[in-house]
Amino acid sequence: MSRSRSRYDLQVHTDASPCSATSPAAVARAAEKADLDGIVVTDHDTLANVDRVRSCAPDDLDVVSGVEVTTTQGHLLGIDVERAPPQTDPLSVIDDIHDQDGLTVLSHPFDALRQIYDTDLAELAAAVDGVEAINARCVRESFNREAQAFAAHHDLATTGGSDAHFPMEVGRAYTECEGSLREAIRSGTTVPQGRGRYLSGHVATKLHQARRAVAGWR
Repeated sequence: MSRSRSRYDLQVHTDASPCSATSPAAVARAAEKADLDGIVVTDHDTLANVDRVRSCAPDDLDVVSGVEVTTTQGHLLGIDVERAPPQTDPLSVIDDIHDQDGLTVLSHPFDALRQIYDTDLAELAAAVDGVEAINARCVRESFNREAQAFAAHHDLATTGGSDAHFPMEVGRAYTECEGSLREAIRSGTTVPQGRGRYLSGHVATKLHQARRAVAGWR
């Protein structure tokens, strides 16, 4: 039976990101297993694996090109983009993504255990398209609640994403929408779903990064 609302995981990493060990094929299988309608592939500062995920995905899985950009403050999701913007201040990154006709979403913006946004917040709110209100890797619920409050105060679209580094994480958080994902974000009608407080995922990521570092020294 078809759903009336689509479900997209708006933040998924592959092994093109230093933090992830998941191949493009494994990402596609995990998204299908999670019964998602689509995913946004958001590797760190690269679109290298977007086409590889698409080539592995079933026909009914919408694979959207994306990137998680490292800015001088926090991380920023670029959705439906053609290239990775330069790593610079967030307002310039937002302008670059909009020049590509892409959409911009603040990624786990107030997670104090990771990169956060703490300056130019009014300017950011006026420029960005949405806020990641549920990130499944936020260890403390307060981090997601602060993002939700910021989005509500500035009347911004809210999204959900797993921030998956491993296959079992895909779909832990996601975004519900009716019709086009792009139009739902632009109109502020998206609904974030899922859960955070996933400490074991961070432990697994640290172990993975340590193994990569050791391999690089050899």
